[in-house]
Amino acid sequence: MSAFRFIHCSDLHIDSPFKKLDGVDDAMRDRLRVATSEAFANIVTLALNEKVDAVIIAGDVFDGEDKSLQAQFRFKHQLDRLSAAGIPAFIAHGNHDPLSSWSHTLQWPEGVHVFPGGEVASFPVGRDGRVVAEISGTSYPKKEVRETLVPLFSGIDTTVPTVAVLHANVGGNTNHDNYAPCRIEDLCGVAVDYWALGHIHAWQVLRDAHPAVVYSGNPQARHFKEGGEKGCFLVALEKGQTPDIVFHAVDTVRFIREQLDVTGCDTADAVAARIVDACRNRLAAIAGRDLVVEWTLTGRTRVHGLLQNTEDLAALREHVLTEFEGSTQRVWVELESRTTGHYELDALRQGRDFIADVIGRYDAVVAKDDLENLLRDLEPVFAERGGRLPPPDADTLKEWIAQARDLTLDHLLADED
Repeated sequence: MSAFRFIHCSDLHIDSPFKKLDGVDDAMRDRLRVATSEAFANIVTLALNEKVDAVIIAGDVFDGEDKSLQAQFRFKHQLDRLSAAGIPAFIAHGNHDPLSSWSHTLQWPEGVHVFPGGEVASFPVGRDGRVVAEISGTSYPKKEVRETLVPLFSGIDTTVPTVAVLHANVGGNTNHDNYAPCRIEDLCGVAVDYWALGHIHAWQVLRDAHPAVVYSGNPQARHFKEGGEKGCFLVALEKGQTPDIVFHAVDTVRFIREQLDVTGCDTADAVAARIVDACRNRLAAIAGRDLVVEWTLTGRTRVHGLLQNTEDLAALREHVLTEFEGSTQRVWVELESRTTGHYELDALRQGRDFIADVIGRYDAVVAKDDLENLLRDLEPVFAERGGRLPPPDADTLKEWIAQARDLTLDHLLADED
């Protein structure tokens, strides 16, 4: 019997708002509004092209209780495509879309299976009249599930390839709420072949076999912290074998956050040209997707002062965006400047003047003893904030001191530049 082939996806967050994008124009806003739905449409197209046996969604189909009817219709349309092709879909509900938040306004098509809350349900998957796999899973009955759900998966049939579907925080990931917490060791204690996990938005294979433990991540980024390739896994599973787990990017808008060195760009138009070139390079690498990019400008430049001005930086962005008007790939750019002035620190250190003395004082602070004393002095300052702001480590503090030094030199050397 050939391998059981399925798609594992999760955290669709259809209709989710996109965060921390200031002043996005109407065209890009409209593009972002449908990006999460289009990413799931790409998953369904992949499933149809690959003629898979099943599609598994491991929680958080929608972003919250206020999901629009339009978003629900878009999701149902994709399920209709799967149903028409005879591909069953298996849906777990997570913390963003618990069963308690669902009103049954739409009728899901044939072949769609929704896991219940508070217990595990198992469904066989057939092919040519034979059972080729069993899919077991559970949903969140309410938003906050603080207890582990792993014990619910005892007693699963292991005579065929088995997939367990769970929306959970494995290993205490601090970037996500600690819902349904568990350890990899807990998952390995259950006799299944593949754990299809949701909740963590970064795709990762925590364990590749016996059992495989896999997060598919969300298929469409919604802010820069979720940047990079986003998609789903195409899996081929056979009993007792290491599964073939292949990532497929399905995002329609790629989020990228990178540094861009503008050293040698000593006019505003030279800086703009470097940004445009960098954007074009990224566009060429993302296979027709739209691009949302945040460039942190670094390096030494004679227009450093201009780049520290908020209005000038906004004007620079607007100029860059005009270069992509009418492009088939939409582009949105955010800019942050961490450039420094056009001066040579080593040469200034050798002087016998006030500037050299100032640099010397900053250099002395980052010396081992002074830095340790400063770190110690800062601990109670941050502690007073109730832990909301963690104290800096040595490398972060050195970076802050270097930034303070450069700001001081910007003012002292402004007239000379």
